[in-house]
Amino acid sequence: MDALVIFAKFPEPGMVKKRIGKAIGMEASANLCNAFINDLIEKHQEKNYDLYLSFIGNEYKQKYKEMFPNAIMYVQRGKNMSENMQCAFADLLETYEKVVVIGCDVPNLSSLIIYKAFNALESYDVVLGPAEDGGYYLVGMKTPEEVFVGMPWGTEKLLEAQMKSLVDHNLTFAMLERLPDVDTVEELNALKKVLKKEDAPKTYEYMQNIDL
Repeated sequence: MDALVIFAKFPEPGMVKKRIGKAIGMEASANLCNAFINDLIEKHQEKNYDLYLSFIGNEYKQKYKEMFPNAIMYVQRGKNMSENMQCAFADLLETYEKVVVIGCDVPNLSSLIIYKAFNALESYDVVLGPAEDGGYYLVGMKTPEEVFVGMPWGTEKLLEAQMKSLVDHNLTFAMLERLPDVDTVEELNALKKVLKKEDAPKTYEYMQNIDL
């Protein structure tokens, strides 16, 4: 059995999508983030992999449980993003053959791409989904390799640094298609131009009411 893990902060105003929030308001950006998470949960529940929602803070566990009863809750236990990633893989790979972690910034991410990621892990140690901004929207492994230390999270150098770490650890890796993720107003505008309602209905509907 395999597992998909969505890393997502609880969508509180002022705590998520701050760069977008400066343009549309923090409450609006939190609602947008909530739409992203909803679309991803609905798209990936009841598939041939278990679905986890991973977040920081035990205080949000019950709220998330009520919002998304079809997802398994996983509270991150590291002191920073690198440790959170490492611990998630270490914990879940005790139970699952393969684990894929995604962020919540690609609300239209299809199950087809997730299946491609799991299939790639049949032949490679690691799989990466590169983002257009120089980061990545997906990472998957079948053994909990310690490859996240010192990664420049949230920068355009993340993918390059991650690939170097994999090479330094003599690990093979596959690359999926490059996709845009949404961290800025410009990226949100780009998504609005191409997003189809059937690909992320809650995000689509909410964006119609945002003045960009």
